[in-house]
Amino acid sequence: MRGRTRHWRGAAILAALAVAACDDSPTVTHYVLALSWQPGFCRFNVDKPECRDLDSADFAATNLTVHGLWPNDGPSSGPSYCNVDAATKALDESKSWCELPRPKMTAETRTALAPAMPGTASCLERHEWIKHGTCSGLEAEDYFADTLRLAAAVQATGFGEAIAANIGQNVTPRQLSNAFEAVFGAGSSKALTLVCTERNGSHYLAEIRIALETPSVTGTLERDHLYLAGEPPAGSCPDMMRIDSANP
Repeated sequence: MRGRTRHWRGAAILAALAVAACDDSPTVTHYVLALSWQPGFCRFNVDKPECRDLDSADFAATNLTVHGLWPNDGPSSGPSYCNVDAATKALDESKSWCELPRPKMTAETRTALAPAMPGTASCLERHEWIKHGTCSGLEAEDYFADTLRLAAAVQATGFGEAIAANIGQNVTPRQLSNAFEAVFGAGSSKALTLVCTERNGSHYLAEIRIALETPSVTGTLERDHLYLAGEPPAGSCPDMMRIDSANP
C-alpha cells in the first residue's frame, strides 16, 4: 500500500509541476471532484436545457453526475484560467459558454461525457475546461477521461449507493458522512463537502465534493486517494436535507 501511495502522491507532484507553467504559476496541493445531484440542482434551475427534460428514467435521476474537477491550492479556492487569453476569459465569465472553444477529446470520451455530465447541454464542459482544466496539468482528453472514471468510482461505492437508496427521502449530513466513512474509514469524511440549496426553509442536496490527492485514479477509489490534510471547507447543508427525485 505504501508503494502505491507514493505513486499517487508522485502523480500529484508531477501534475503540480506541470501547471507551474501557467500564467499565475499556481501550486496545486490537491484536487476537488464536484459531483451534482441533478434533481436537487434542477429544482432551482428549471430553465436550463439539461433540466427541462429530466425525468426518472434518465441516468442523472439516480446517479451522481459530473460538475467538474478542480485543482486546488487551498481549502476552498484554486488556480483558474491558466494560459487563457483575456477575450476567452471574458466569454467564460459572461457565461457565454457555448461560444468557448470545444475541448479536444476523442469521440468516445465526448460520447461518454454527455450522460455523465448533463450540463454539456449548456456547454458546461467548455467552461470547466477553460476555468479549471487548463490548470490541471492534464490534456483535455485525460482531464475528462479521469473525471469520468472518478465519477463512476464514487457512484459504485456504498456512499454513492446510499444516496441513490434515499431518493425522495430526508437525510442528515451525519448519515451521509457515516456512509462515506463506512467505505473509506474513520475520519475520511474530512475529504467530503455537502452542498445544499434552500427554498422556503427546505434544503435539498445539490452537490457533493471530494478532495483528492490526484485526479489519476483507475479502478476502485480508496482512502489513500483522498486528500485529508488541512481544514475541510464548510458545507452548506443543515441538520436535515432532502435527496430530491426527478419528478418531485
